[in-house]
Amino acid sequence: MKKLLAIIVLSFATTLAQANAVINHWVHSSGALVYLVEARTIPMIDLQIDWYAGSVNDPKHQLGLAAMTAGLIDKGSMVNGRLMSEASVSDRLADLGAGLSFSASAERASMRLRTLSDEKKKVAAIDLASSVLKAPVFDSKILKREQERTVSAIKEADLKPETKLSKEFDRQIYGQHPFADSPTVKTIQAIKSEDLKRFYASRYAAKGSKITVVGDIGRAELDQLLDRLMSSIPKEMKEQQQVPDVVKFDKNKESNLVIKIPHEAQQAHISMGMPAIARKDPDYFPMLVGNYILGGGGFVSRLVKEVREKRGLAYSVYSYVAPGRQIGPYVAGMQTQKAQADLAVDVMKKTIGDFIANGPTDEELQAAKNNLVNGFPLRIDSNRKILDNVSSIAWNDLPLDTLDQWTNQLRKVTKEQVVAAFKKNLDVNQMVTVVVGAP
Repeated sequence: MKKLLAIIVLSFATTLAQANAVINHWVHSSGALVYLVEARTIPMIDLQIDWYAGSVNDPKHQLGLAAMTAGLIDKGSMVNGRLMSEASVSDRLADLGAGLSFSASAERASMRLRTLSDEKKKVAAIDLASSVLKAPVFDSKILKREQERTVSAIKEADLKPETKLSKEFDRQIYGQHPFADSPTVKTIQAIKSEDLKRFYASRYAAKGSKITVVGDIGRAELDQLLDRLMSSIPKEMKEQQQVPDVVKFDKNKESNLVIKIPHEAQQAHISMGMPAIARKDPDYFPMLVGNYILGGGGFVSRLVKEVREKRGLAYSVYSYVAPGRQIGPYVAGMQTQKAQADLAVDVMKKTIGDFIANGPTDEELQAAKNNLVNGFPLRIDSNRKILDNVSSIAWNDLPLDTLDQWTNQLRKVTKEQVVAAFKKNLDVNQMVTVVVGAP
């Protein structure tokens, strides 16, 4: 009954959150940077820790090392000289009605903990997470199991046109940058248990990590919990993560590169784009508003009108900008019949090129700003979404009032700013186009 009650409470909590996300920020005694949003209406706490332990520095012969390390942290740990097994961790989390997970992306590795704010429950959940972090065993048998699972997933994914498209597109826009790399069967199989232990010991430390917390807790109480949690890992990283800068395309050199990859898929899969901006770039909001008009606004976007409504070339066509700490890409994409792939590419190019040259109409600009401003509450309508937003603010070193200023920034965007930002950051004649499945 207790477990059921916990599940009901946690499920209910995902649909509620406080309206204002005021971020309190300080440096914990361990050296970790803390970002807290108090949300007292729901008896729960969401916590995320981000470390500079992403895949960007994986050795070329062991691509997948960072992700495999993160994935095995909670698969068994030594506690006071005794093994706390993977099953024990799972059972204890179920007893507490808590959730704990680890993952790694290109730049960061993350731990997420969700617990009820009841005194005993939250202390027990923090102590469990602390035990998991303190001495993961990285058991070779569990590593082998996870390697086999990952290898199967890679083999299955590599048969899909979407995977071929994504990997080739990344190779083309990132070149020699590590963001272009992805694990293979060979690199996954080359990872040993000792490699995971060495990677974990060298990268997972307190100082410089970023802790985001949303929930029913204040600073003093959170500091005490973090004292228990962060004492489990070393204070300093032994090895600093080095991320080379993403290089933008040379705007003096036209490429118009189109790469076609044969595939037996029923439709052609298309991606077009180039490196664009980082999240801290002042062009972020003009690019956000402009892209909503061009391809991010669903049925009201220009790409949908030109590709789908006027010519019936595709059911869905889209574009997005994905900035991070590093420069992220602008991407437009769709699926279409193989025989009309070339026509579809031409229409996409012309639509994007026209927008870069001339920008939006006054009506399009106002409608886009209205839709984005009115949709803002949906970005923070649950504690989980607030956690996502605040952890992104923390990771990208954005101002603490970013959420408060979000709608103001959108309202201030002008047509001239959109045109200038698109001309500065994009050039349709330089974009890479990858087509998988067309003749």
